[in-house]
Amino acid sequence: MVARMLRWYFSIAVLSLVVARGDSVQSAETAPFPRFRHVDKAAPAPQAALPATLTLLADEDFAPFSFKTADGKFSGLSVQLALAACAELKVQCQVRGLPFTSLSTALQQKQGDVIIGGPQAKAGAAQVLAATRAYFYSYSAFLIRSGTSFAGTDTKSLAGRRVGFVQASGQDVFLKKYYDRATLVPFPTEEALFEALRTGGLDLAFADSLHGNFWIKGAASRSCCVQLGGAFADKNTFTHGLVMLTRAQDEGLRDALDYALDKLQEKGLSAKIFATYLPASPF
Repeated sequence: MVARMLRWYFSIAVLSLVVARGDSVQSAETAPFPRFRHVDKAAPAPQAALPATLTLLADEDFAPFSFKTADGKFSGLSVQLALAACAELKVQCQVRGLPFTSLSTALQQKQGDVIIGGPQAKAGAAQVLAATRAYFYSYSAFLIRSGTSFAGTDTKSLAGRRVGFVQASGQDVFLKKYYDRATLVPFPTEEALFEALRTGGLDLAFADSLHGNFWIKGAASRSCCVQLGGAFADKNTFTHGLVMLTRAQDEGLRDALDYALDKLQEKGLSAKIFATYLPASPF
């Protein structure tokens, strides 16, 4: 999860984006979002009986995935995707927001049925949790000041360039492994990293592509910067999946959610939800 200050920053950016777009969303054809899920179209629908009502547990401060709006309701990419999955399954669902650290306990104590925006399970977690396949993956990208020219993002093109990153992050590990010919400059926070890029203290910044796109389109960047090339995926460092989590004994519910999420992707509804809350494809 991102730090509290970053969550606040991106909450403001998300709310601005949603307000600007109103109730309309881009069509699936025009939203350039990756199809995160491999779908087996021949897979049969799950047969497990589902409860008539489900309580969805959401992180109350995790924009753009789940957050509380000014009127006290819960919104966000994960919230809307989960509610759409409920509609696909013809199940009534309500959303309960909690601090992230309370979600797992609340699920185990049966205060809810599904954590809708959890990280992929770590070793041992499968003993108590059942996870869907990921519905979203994080990527990273290089950012540069507008008008700056680079031959590419390969190691040769960036040799000797000042490349900034957040220290002790997945980007830190990745750059030190693959871009050791660049001049690597660590920063304590993304705010400091982005400001250094804006003011010319860096040639490039390497950061989470979603965070970077929110910053580029937000007021803090002062329209200074753009993304250089495409995004990078590396599951050993910074690429992590968001999943929905049920109790281990509720595998039937987990399977039903996987089925519904597949259907939403095939119908193009997932892309429409992504387009509502994200400034650009993270890839």
